[in-house]
Amino acid sequence: MTTESPTKTKKEEVTKVQKLYLLKQGKSLVCQLYVSIRTAQIYDRSNLVYERQGENLFGLIKALLEKEQEIFVKSKEGYLFLNETRLKFSFDGYVSSKFLMETFRKLQFESLVISSPLTAEELDEFVFALAHADMECENPFESLQKRILSSNIQHIRIEKFASEWDVGDESLPENQKKLAKKRFFKTISVAQEMMESGRTGRSINTVKSKRAIQFLIDQLIKNETNLMSLTSIKNFDEYTFAHSVNVCVLSVSLGVRLGLSKRELSELGFAALFHDVGKVRLPLNILNKAGELNEQEWEEVRKHPVFGVKTLLSKRSLDRFSTRAMVVSFEHHLKLDLSGYPQLSFKKDLNLFSRIVTIADVYDSMTSGRVYAKTPLTPDEALRRMLGKEGKAFDPVLLKVFINMLGIYPVGSVVILDSGEVGVVMKANPAELSRPEMAIIADKFGKKDKMETVDLTKIDDKTGKHKRTILKTIDPYQYKLDIARYIY
Repeated sequence: MTTESPTKTKKEEVTKVQKLYLLKQGKSLVCQLYVSIRTAQIYDRSNLVYERQGENLFGLIKALLEKEQEIFVKSKEGYLFLNETRLKFSFDGYVSSKFLMETFRKLQFESLVISSPLTAEELDEFVFALAHADMECENPFESLQKRILSSNIQHIRIEKFASEWDVGDESLPENQKKLAKKRFFKTISVAQEMMESGRTGRSINTVKSKRAIQFLIDQLIKNETNLMSLTSIKNFDEYTFAHSVNVCVLSVSLGVRLGLSKRELSELGFAALFHDVGKVRLPLNILNKAGELNEQEWEEVRKHPVFGVKTLLSKRSLDRFSTRAMVVSFEHHLKLDLSGYPQLSFKKDLNLFSRIVTIADVYDSMTSGRVYAKTPLTPDEALRRMLGKEGKAFDPVLLKVFINMLGIYPVGSVVILDSGEVGVVMKANPAELSRPEMAIIADKFGKKDKMETVDLTKIDDKTGKHKRTILKTIDPYQYKLDIARYIY
């Protein structure tokens, strides 16, 4: 047994307290910023309501600066951060967080940085500039930046988004991983924008969606493992958008194994990304409900395949991509034997793309702890349950190809080895499905500071047996293991 030093324990306690403080204050700051911007858009600067809101915001920031000296609010990959602490919002904070991220996106900046000694006058000037910034001009970032400089705001600055694809030399393995991550999260951002457009009745930008999907396809063809590993991360706050991208990646990967052409892969990826677009017409209180849905709420949810068709039909022009997506949206919950929803009064064969997306959709939902299983299932358990429904819910041939693609132990599975070590599956091994590429994250003495990649196919020269063999899988949620930490 190893014991931690008192000094280390004390530092960890201080870090934990600081993180909790930033989480609490960060939520308040986002809310106050939202209210301040909205107030500035409605009232004149001399109005008492505006002045009082400005005092509330300044008091909160001043208290933060006394502890942090400098604070930055960052919008990155679908999350908001306060000084590197990711903020998590309940349903109550949804509006303010979405508004702030959308404002950052439209004005083309990633971070808002505030330093000490900030004055109330500077904050007032900045909030008013932000509230009345021209988001439709050619360069909204430069326009706002110019306004900040001309107003002599010295202790507030904005920082532009880094280039989407700037990762350096793509031939380097570490840069390939960065590129996969950027493309994956960029597609989540596109999915979010697409859903928000559908929810507000605006025209959906399918051109941007097609471009993002093409980047994913290129990445999957070059190095599938990096993208597939990202689909195993299930702790996204924005589940709806991440789920759409996961289903897209899993579907296209399956399509590659089926020998589909690049054009067919693009159409499949587009249909997969839009498979749940009908949910934009469902009430948010149903979509974000933490507990079990009642029968009336389920009745509403069962309408989303038809809603999806109607949403796509509302596009200004229909093309092959849109019509394919409409078919998949309508069919992805029908099940192979048509026992799902919406109910049909006639028999029909499901489209190939629908059968593919159905498998990817159910697998990601099961392993995410949504809809099909409120408690997330381990990847291997999800596949076992799905295999029990082949021929009824799923196309048996496609399901077998899907399982062969993921392996017996899909990427992200946490396993215990006969050596007493704990590992995370990083890559499937098609030659020996029971011996995937593994990263050791803990031994019998506890967690390792540095991951060690091991080859499960290696033989011990003395015994003639494998050096390591998987004994069983374990539930990472039960042991509070953050898979994202090892996958990134």
